[in-house]
Amino acid sequence: MTVHNWQAYLTGYLVLTISGDDPEAFLNLALARGLTLLDVTRTGKGQILVKMPVSEYRLLRPLARESHCRVRIVDKRGLPFFSRRLRGRQLLLAGVLFFLVAIYILSACVWVVDVRPEKGTLRQVTPDQVIAAARAEGLKPGAWKGRIDIRALEYGLEQRLPQLAWVGVSFHGTRAEIKVVEKIPPPAGDDYELPASIIAAKDGVIKQILVMNGEGRVAVGDTVRRGEVLISGLILPPEPEKKPGENQPQQQPRPEPRLVRARGIVRARVWYEEEKEIERLQVREQATGRQQRAIIIKTPGRQVVLRGPARSPYAHYLQENKVITLPSWRNFPPPVELIISTYREIRIQKQQLGYEEAVRVAGQQALASLKARLPAGVTITGEKIIPLTGTGEQKVRVRAWVETEEDIGQVVPLHGRTPPGGNPPATPG
Repeated sequence: MTVHNWQAYLTGYLVLTISGDDPEAFLNLALARGLTLLDVTRTGKGQILVKMPVSEYRLLRPLARESHCRVRIVDKRGLPFFSRRLRGRQLLLAGVLFFLVAIYILSACVWVVDVRPEKGTLRQVTPDQVIAAARAEGLKPGAWKGRIDIRALEYGLEQRLPQLAWVGVSFHGTRAEIKVVEKIPPPAGDDYELPASIIAAKDGVIKQILVMNGEGRVAVGDTVRRGEVLISGLILPPEPEKKPGENQPQQQPRPEPRLVRARGIVRARVWYEEEKEIERLQVREQATGRQQRAIIIKTPGRQVVLRGPARSPYAHYLQENKVITLPSWRNFPPPVELIISTYREIRIQKQQLGYEEAVRVAGQQALASLKARLPAGVTITGEKIIPLTGTGEQKVRVRAWVETEEDIGQVVPLHGRTPPGGNPPATPG
């Protein structure tokens, strides 16, 4: 709606029909007098439908006489007429206000609580246990979102469910989503306690890091490369403090570096990229439903058609062969084979895609291929498609990106031990 239409709605306007031998003459006279006419539409021979402000209606009578036309009010619209209709309907107005207030109040509450594991399926706890713990902490259907402290809620859930290593709570409208990560139980054997670091399994930008054991080497917002140490299992001793007035710190025996098993969660933004090229001239095969079947006996050096055509009766077709052989005896293959050939007619359809349509199709194929090779449990946070070819080329090539949020940590054992009084071994981290 234009500015003039909004102004007309606020002040009120009339819908008029102008009929006569020459309604165009009426319009010319009205425009010459500076009157406002909106949405002029011809509804029939000798009849025109227009809209105009209420304040200018009294000026139409002399114009109608001069042009020998008849002016009739069809409808009255706008805020003044609408409010006049509501004057005798206070109950309806109160109901509308009550409905709006109720919608606002209901939207400010939580009505659905969902549990979503970040990695695979839950093994140590059930979604019902998580929901029950959240209810005990105050998160339940009907709870007021403004009174829920998300940080305190996450901490309370971690305390109530020690099987969880991480809890994240977020609101999506009236739905509360609880994301959980279970603690990994120690595997059988002694390898679980051997020193190890956590390195980046792929490139990314750190979104969240939770160090449970070891020494964090990166922070939120850092860009990391594959193989870079995220949480080191090699903990170096702190540098000795220098007291005021001393030129050099006192020579004291420094503690030896410690090797530990690094544990933690490192989530990062990761990008996947793929290029796709398609022809703008698309050739497709569509089955017509017509088919012919042939039964052939094949012997060494000869084929005999028992039934059906010897070759396909269609110009474009798909052939499906079913071979039936007799059981072989010792090392002698059977000399006779029965072949059932089915010829299915297809229709070749050619379609020339426009540039924008070809970019869209190629982008969809590239995104589908990217999503098919994404690791399980990742969260897709963004998609992007960029064309790499111009509008005049018959082949369209695009580059697609998919942005994900995932745990990129990979445990790498630290081999060797720190010799007493010596330097730490050359190990990752």
